[in-house]
Amino acid sequence: MDRHQWETELVACYARVLRALIVLARNREHGEDAFHDALTAALAPGVVDGIRRADAWLFVVGVRGLQKSRWKARLELPLRALRSTAPPPTTERVEVVELLAQLAPRQREIVIARFYLDLTYEQIAESFGISVGTATATVSQALARLRKTAKGGAAWTSAKS
Repeated sequence: MDRHQWETELVACYARVLRALIVLARNREHGEDAFHDALTAALAPGVVDGIRRADAWLFVVGVRGLQKSRWKARLELPLRALRSTAPPPTTERVEVVELLAQLAPRQREIVIARFYLDLTYEQIAESFGISVGTATATVSQALARLRKTAKGGAAWTSAKS
């Protein structure tokens, strides 16, 4: 992708990827830092040329930054910390965040990539360095766990495949 395409895609995906990282980090400041680090990494010479999809690349680099940092221990902060920094939440949003918090970190990352960023299984596999079958199985297992945990689990049965 050339620099112009990168800038166009960045403008289009900026808010969505930032929100996804904030949800994943469960802390606004840490999500913003991870996003900033991903943007900084993209500024290295020649990096943008190898990027095919800006949102997927930024999300995966941000996720890896969260995993490698000292924040990993803080990823399990109580939900009230998120509530104190976020706009007033809707009941549905709080329930989704609480449900996602119950997933293993890798499941949570892949579910957010699939349903929040709308990446295909192939894009998830490529972005995370896993097979398509692993991406599919991870989403399937995560959704099964969410259905089991969610109140009125029927809402999760209509999720896109």
